[in-house]
Amino acid sequence: MRRIKYKDEEYLVHTRSGMRLLDALQEQGIPVTCDCDGKSHTTEQCLVQWPKDTAFLLTEPTAFEEQQLGDRLAKGSRLACQALFK
Repeated sequence: MRRIKYKDEEYLVHTRSGMRLLDALQEQGIPVTCDCDGKSHTTEQCLVQWPKDTAFLLTEPTAFEEQQLGDRLAKGSRLACQALFK
């Protein structure tokens, strides 16, 4: 299980290799929504804080995340619709 922060709430999330973070959250009843198509602007409804010390468990940020989040990536921000578990 991994601890993440979504909208100022902390959750423990079960993980599986190859699964999107968004799908893992929704599967476990955490009400996360996503309003983007992964190619254009987003209001970041699926923005989560992922612990930096376990960043190696997720795929590298996508070009879309780099464009949307910029410097926030280094602080542990990720878009749950883009991040996959390794």
